[in-house]
Amino acid sequence: MHFRIRFSKYLLALGSFIQSLPVVIMKPDHLVEFSRQSYAKPNSIESWSEDSLIESGLAEDELKLLSYLPERKGDLLLLGVGGGREAIPLAKMGFQVTGVDYIPTMVDRAKGNAIKHGTSIEGLVQEISNLMVPECSYDIVWLSRSMYSCVPTRARRVQMVQRIFRSMKPGGYFLCQFHREPLIQHSRKSKFLRQAIAVLTWGNTEYQEGDKLLFNKEFLHPFSLEQEIRSELEDGGLSVLNFQIDVNPVRCGVICRKD
Repeated sequence: MHFRIRFSKYLLALGSFIQSLPVVIMKPDHLVEFSRQSYAKPNSIESWSEDSLIESGLAEDELKLLSYLPERKGDLLLLGVGGGREAIPLAKMGFQVTGVDYIPTMVDRAKGNAIKHGTSIEGLVQEISNLMVPECSYDIVWLSRSMYSCVPTRARRVQMVQRIFRSMKPGGYFLCQFHREPLIQHSRKSKFLRQAIAVLTWGNTEYQEGDKLLFNKEFLHPFSLEQEIRSELEDGGLSVLNFQIDVNPVRCGVICRKD
């Protein structure tokens, strides 16, 4: 192979490696804050609150996930309320919806949009992986979109599920979606370098293969195997009832119950 081609491939590989380092250098709290700052930008708030998005309502895969519930009523905690796209139709179905978001303006927009569309919701400003709500308060907890994958590190996700478990009434249901894609295997050398950099920079020593900043805006951990997310949910105390992978192969769903 010509040395220029070989050298060019090396540079491309190096560029990919360098782009992967932010999730190694930043600690989990920093990764959460990085995502929060992206969503707190005025243009982001506007895009998640625009009328066309709000009026689009629940997507096909979300409606399919909802169909697994035996009843469509009760107290529902919606984690990641955004501008209210999911909260509004859920409230109109008869759920008493409390929406949670770590952007105060988003919570205000969601509540205002709900009133504009003839219903109402409650709102809380919290970061979902540090959820603090009364125990045994909700019949259903719904984690918006693929936000489960946006929580960095397995340990933090399990702790979040434990908090969600405590917030649920006995027999309550947890619905969420996660980002799914085949795992890209890195070389042993690149794995070692990432681990070394994480240790040397006092960074994210819990880094997992596949962790990345999606569109340089938010943290994302893609799941390649159902067993990986199943083990996290079960370690958090929940019983996994069903996986939904047939509607959207990238944004997959799972429904769990608190026994």
